[in-house]
Amino acid sequence: MAKLRADGVQQYLNEISVYPLLTASQEIELARVIAEARLLEDKQDLTLAEKRLLKRGHKAKQTLVTSNLRLVVYIAKQYGTRLSGTNMELMDLIQEGTLGLARASELFDHTRGYKFSTYAYWWIKQGITRGIDMKERLIRIPQHSVDKVYKIERYKRTFMTEHGRAPTIEELAEHVHSRYDDVLLMLTRSARHCSLDSCVAEGDGTMIDFVLDENAVDAQHDFEIQVENKATLQLALACLSEEETHLIKKRYGLDGNPPAALSVLAKECGMTRERLRHKMQVLHSKMRVNAYKARLVSRCDKF
Repeated sequence: MAKLRADGVQQYLNEISVYPLLTASQEIELARVIAEARLLEDKQDLTLAEKRLLKRGHKAKQTLVTSNLRLVVYIAKQYGTRLSGTNMELMDLIQEGTLGLARASELFDHTRGYKFSTYAYWWIKQGITRGIDMKERLIRIPQHSVDKVYKIERYKRTFMTEHGRAPTIEELAEHVHSRYDDVLLMLTRSARHCSLDSCVAEGDGTMIDFVLDENAVDAQHDFEIQVENKATLQLALACLSEEETHLIKKRYGLDGNPPAALSVLAKECGMTRERLRHKMQVLHSKMRVNAYKARLVSRCDKF
């Protein structure tokens, strides 16, 4: 998996390497065209010349962005250590940095005298950091809360170094000047998540391979209960006569046929319905006592 990711980045580098780097004079000329075109974006009923200028502006922006994509990759690699424990990859950082680069190409002021890469560096960095803050967690946290989370994390590391233990929620809340419930909510939402398809280690499979299958456990548990109930029933029936066993099996459908009603059984046995009900109660008590005694003997044999 890691090899595939590396191959993807290398392929991207090969694709953007065809765009030549720009000289300072070329950057100034492109920035001038972009600035002139931006003035026409909100204008209605453009003339033919203005439409051509607007089209040139879009093309100039594309050229300015594509020629600086290698700068985005360079900056994104500096944040590679922050990808551990997240569901983001290096290409995700490159994408976020490219959005920052595009914004920089729109706002670059060529009259200030500095290079475009110097100005774009901070926009790219901001795009990457904002992308990490927004997407590294499964539950999105507002930016002002993210800043508090980072402040809490820094304080936790400092506190553990000084005191040799983790700070309590009350101590964290006091440090960031927030309520106990707010700090607890922020810590809960900032918990790291990972995909079940992510690799545990090279050659050791994915996370899902180590997750307990609850359905399989339930099925095994149900099977064990069925075996145990079947054994208990055999122990209970062992104390009955052949005629009594036949009666129980027919009443509850243990012989493979549908359960028989009391009135039908009473008619077959030649007795009243109430008399048969009383006899069934006696058989139930007899079966329970015998099954209980058999289980006691079985437990004593184990010891």
